[in-house]
Amino acid sequence: MPTDPTRTRAAEAATTATRILDVAEQLFAERGYAAVSVRDIAGRVGLNQASLYNHFPGKQALYEAVLERGLAPIREILAHGGAQMLTPEGGDRLLERLVDQLWSTPHIPKLVEREMLDDGTWFESLAREWLTPIYEVGRRAMAATSEPSGWTEEELPLVVVGMYHLLFGFFSAAALLRRVIGVDPQAQEMRRIHLDFVKDASRRLMRPGAAT
Repeated sequence: MPTDPTRTRAAEAATTATRILDVAEQLFAERGYAAVSVRDIAGRVGLNQASLYNHFPGKQALYEAVLERGLAPIREILAHGGAQMLTPEGGDRLLERLVDQLWSTPHIPKLVEREMLDDGTWFESLAREWLTPIYEVGRRAMAATSEPSGWTEEELPLVVVGMYHLLFGFFSAAALLRRVIGVDPQAQEMRRIHLDFVKDASRRLMRPGAAT
């Protein structure tokens, strides 16, 4: 069967766009938005700037695409399954999906932390568009349980933030794991260890009676 040239070009464009997003995610995480140029990204991918613009119209659009790819699935997972975290079986399935997503875009947590530390214009936008909706889903799921969890209403936001750090902190602390603890955070065995740890810790944090 002859190859369809249109499909071939579309597949090549999709592959190139993915490579661009992978590199942009890493550079934005390493340096922050302001310190990264389109030239930097194009050079790391092996393209000239004109070729990169065939895929993304500019740095802001590329940054937004990086966030969309990394955070939209997390928002969707929580929006459609947030209440599952209140049962052991549902909570485990939900955490498996969240960890899988984070491992597919492992620089997103560091990108978020860098913008958080800067607390500038870009974090304001990031918080408004992405982090606040994600937080609200988690808070509502915790508040919706009819059984007492052992946490007061004032403490629930901190429980949600604690879950955020259990999930995201593994990736943003990659340098600490590598240089201080002496483990490779990208090893597949660490993926299993991270997931098992998050499951166990979430049971203690979020199950009814776990905090007593």
